[in-house]
Amino acid sequence: MNTPVGFKQRLGAELALLEEAQAADETSGQNVPVTAGRFFARPGVRRTAWVGLAAGTVAAAVVVATSGGQGVRNRSVDAMTVAQVLDAAATHAAKGPDREPGLHQWVYTDTVVCYDDCGHQPHWVRYDGARAASVGKTFRTGDRTVVSVSDIAASMGSGVGHKPQETREVLSRLPTDPRKLLERVSDDPFFAGGVDPSAVLPYSPDKSFNSAGETSPAVTPGARFARIVNVLEVASNIPPRINAALYRALALIPGTELLAKPMKDAAGRPGTAITFDFHDRARTRAYLFLDPDTYAYRGSRTDWRGEGNFSDASAHMKTGIVDHPGQVPGGPAPDPSDVVEEEPTLIVPLKPR
Repeated sequence: MNTPVGFKQRLGAELALLEEAQAADETSGQNVPVTAGRFFARPGVRRTAWVGLAAGTVAAAVVVATSGGQGVRNRSVDAMTVAQVLDAAATHAAKGPDREPGLHQWVYTDTVVCYDDCGHQPHWVRYDGARAASVGKTFRTGDRTVVSVSDIAASMGSGVGHKPQETREVLSRLPTDPRKLLERVSDDPFFAGGVDPSAVLPYSPDKSFNSAGETSPAVTPGARFARIVNVLEVASNIPPRINAALYRALALIPGTELLAKPMKDAAGRPGTAITFDFHDRARTRAYLFLDPDTYAYRGSRTDWRGEGNFSDASAHMKTGIVDHPGQVPGGPAPDPSDVVEEEPTLIVPLKPR
């Protein structure tokens, strides 16, 4: 995959700077990041300005909804709390479009994914969840790049993000009260997903990194944070009122923090970052990225910094509803000769881990 310019260098610099900032806080004992739990328990507590980006990145202005939702005004991130940022994200999400695709239309997503390397991963899932498509080379086509279409195996089962229509239907039945929604999402195995470090086996005997998926129910703050972020990551068509409640639910999870400076996502875009430190053996820290102007969801990243440094990041670039696999919003349908049928897909590669 093609790597965005400077990603690996930036990643190393960010990890080093974050470590220095955390070490300084632990030594001084005076400056503590504002967390969701601390914000409600100790109003006015001073928040550390985490340094979470490479040198040369400037602080961004963000848009904050005023009380009552009567307008917006500019305010720097370091003057805000995590609860205020997530409330602004919820206000924006509640005003989003609410178009449901037809059963045989396709949900298109273009995501930049970074693990060992970075690259775009365009992907299509039919709204009824029966078929999926991607772009690449196959054994049948050799060096020719084609749109590879396949049925999704029935054995794949259910779960958030697997089948767009089913996911939307389950989400639409959730309560809009953030506390009630958090309890439902935490208890329902349909929403199990993401990485729960309480289930992580940090290293195999050969010292390579291993992780275990989250199990249900999500009872720890870290497991709940991972579950909500996973819903935002993989659910392609969230009803606006539920989308808003998801952001407000995040603010209720103790340990949820706001980075006071912009941080770059997998695509190299500076934005507002919400973070959670799991305080586990693998030294896991997760990030959720928001657009600095609208607070729309942009992507996520997880760092593991135990005996070795590992990162898994994704950035949402484009999404839309189209009529054909291989088609992008506003573009023509692909030439039929470039569309190839393949064997049934066992899993939907919404976000490789």
